[in-house]
Amino acid sequence: MQDYLQTQGLQLPQDEVLVALRLAQTVIGVGAASVERGILWYANDEAVLAGHIEADAGSEALLKQIFMALDSAFERAPCQSAVVYGLMPSENENTTPYLLRLAQQGAALTQVLLLDEAYAWTDLPSRTAQTGWLNLVQDVPHWLALDELRGEQNLRSQSQMSLPICLENGAVLGVLQLEHAGKNGFDEAAQIVWVGLALALTAPLQALLRPEKEEETQDE
Repeated sequence: MQDYLQTQGLQLPQDEVLVALRLAQTVIGVGAASVERGILWYANDEAVLAGHIEADAGSEALLKQIFMALDSAFERAPCQSAVVYGLMPSENENTTPYLLRLAQQGAALTQVLLLDEAYAWTDLPSRTAQTGWLNLVQDVPHWLALDELRGEQNLRSQSQMSLPICLENGAVLGVLQLEHAGKNGFDEAAQIVWVGLALALTAPLQALLRPEKEEETQDE
């Protein structure tokens, strides 16, 4: 936790972030709410989740953990949109790694985002996944005016926060993307909630997307 805060340049009270982390971990560990299978295993024109992740009982349990943890954080720090993306590696040298939506609350965002230079300019989650750095934009129109962010589709929100979900060695597993209808939408209290969630999501994302890494970690 301390390393994450320092690496991402966040000056948040560590004790409060720890509380948020523990709460998210509790939801992940013991939550037992019923979630409709069609919500977890979404299928639409843009993406079919089962086409990217094996639709077995183990994956479904992990998706439920991710969904429930996101839902809990969304209740405590409401915003316009909240999405957990998983980083999917390229299948071969001719394909590009991409972010895939795993769970969502609020208004729908893009389901699949490529990790390339063009998307890095137009979509903060892609930029965050490529760099491993958190992006906090409290005034989207100002960033667009400065050409630090491109694409008028970003005007759907007035502030955005994009947090990497990563291993201790910095390897990115996914991205937590948040969008707010107002400027300065992510105050310290909201940042604490969402940073706690990003830290807690490392375990289920690691198990869902990199099972071989999970086994190596357990063997150490």
